[in-house]
Amino acid sequence: MHNVFQINPFVYQNKTYRHQAKSIVATKDMMMKNSSETVIKKTYVQKNISGQGYIFDVETLSEKVGKESATAKLNADMNSLTKKMTVGTNLKGSFEKIYNKREVIDQWAKVKKKWKKEATKEEREQVEKTISIVEQNLANGSFEKEVAQQGVFYFMFPGLYGDYPKEGTVVKRQLSKFLVTQPLPLKITYRLINKGNSKSPMVLEGVGEVDEDRLDSRQLAKLIRSIKDKLDMAVELQVDYRERLEFDRSHWLNKATQNVKVKIPGFYMTESKQEIAELNTETDGR
Repeated sequence: MHNVFQINPFVYQNKTYRHQAKSIVATKDMMMKNSSETVIKKTYVQKNISGQGYIFDVETLSEKVGKESATAKLNADMNSLTKKMTVGTNLKGSFEKIYNKREVIDQWAKVKKKWKKEATKEEREQVEKTISIVEQNLANGSFEKEVAQQGVFYFMFPGLYGDYPKEGTVVKRQLSKFLVTQPLPLKITYRLINKGNSKSPMVLEGVGEVDEDRLDSRQLAKLIRSIKDKLDMAVELQVDYRERLEFDRSHWLNKATQNVKVKIPGFYMTESKQEIAELNTETDGR
């Protein structure tokens, strides 16, 4: 027996959420921490032209980055590109299109000009490389894919609507920046833990494992061994991925969490925790 899970976006005009994220990356020689808190509003606009998806406005109302964050300035500049977006989805709720991309590109022009102006002689080469990557992504459609993988936008548009058989549904994902310089390919099995009713939320839980078929293990081993300078070093990849999402009776998100741990013993470790929850506009003063 299948359980149908499909959003009814027209039930609400909008919902406001608080998203919090913390991460740590460590190797033998360094440790880097990042944290952030974002308040974001999602507003239903209409069905898309095909009638096979929906259009939403997404606006970042406030954003705070932790003082310890190693990439605070870069993140703030890049996040300014997505502060106000009109997003199109498919029927599964996946982020597919940015309707106001012209505005995103105009904002990128300001950020690029700022980076070039403020870059020191030592930073100039890396800044030019970063600019080139962003411009390629804006041109070839990769920008939308990267935005869709960002924590707050992933939770807004998880692409998980549909039918859920008893054994669960397997979804393939790639987590960027989780595996040294490579994306981490995962197979996540989602199960409907609670169908929900008037007193309790609908609950989806996801458990992920490495997708060995899509993992470039040879390239990963080559990278690690070149850094460690030990050709005979065995590369063991340990991954723990867990996700929980709760939805109301109309299948709008109430709250969600994501926990990711990736470890290569003796070389690399990263942990990430994300939480998002709907804000009560009266008690939270919004």
